[in-house]
Amino acid sequence: MKMNFNELIRLLKSDLLRYKATGTKSAWRIILFYQSFWATSFFRVFSYLYIKTSKSRITRFPVALFYHVGVKIIQILTMISLPVGARIGKGLYLAHYGPILINGGVKIGDNCNLGNQVIIGFGRKNEKAGSPEIGNRVFVGPGAKIFGPVKIGNDAAIGANAVVTHDVPDRAVVGGIPAKIINYHGSFRYIYYDSMYQDGERMESFELACQQDPSLRDQSESGGDN
Repeated sequence: MKMNFNELIRLLKSDLLRYKATGTKSAWRIILFYQSFWATSFFRVFSYLYIKTSKSRITRFPVALFYHVGVKIIQILTMISLPVGARIGKGLYLAHYGPILINGGVKIGDNCNLGNQVIIGFGRKNEKAGSPEIGNRVFVGPGAKIFGPVKIGNDAAIGANAVVTHDVPDRAVVGGIPAKIINYHGSFRYIYYDSMYQDGERMESFELACQQDPSLRDQSESGGDN
């Protein structure tokens, strides 16, 4: 994975804009007082530094030391663990700070929401080991657990306290232990970001969901919790 400084700034701004899209308009308030934003920002910055220094023996040690000390401080302050190996797209939104635990092999798409007490970790599925791959605009509710080499489709929603060990299709809403599909209303009521109504991929997915249940259009326009 390649990352330059401009990409780092773009990712930091995209995370900040997700918080502003949910109602907190003051950027300084988010930067100074939102522990969840501290955690995502540290993850972004160190991922950039790690990539830039991974081939240099001179800089690799001080960066690694900074990371190990910094990650412990962040974990103590926020109870959030985002390891450098995880691949996380733009616009990550953590609705509340900690505890949140993400495995280093996890892949998370753009504009996703993670609730508190979420665990996304390593596991096995049909004798195959690995970590989850989560699509774009996915809502993961508080207390949800996702394990193993499973794929969570775009615009899916994982209900609170659900335990997911199998693939989840696009736009599916799942809940329970083990998680089962409840409907195909998707995450549209829970994911907010700038220009979402101009996002062609999202709007196409939304139209497919409305074809299955026309009432979803009115429900989504009424808004929802984050």
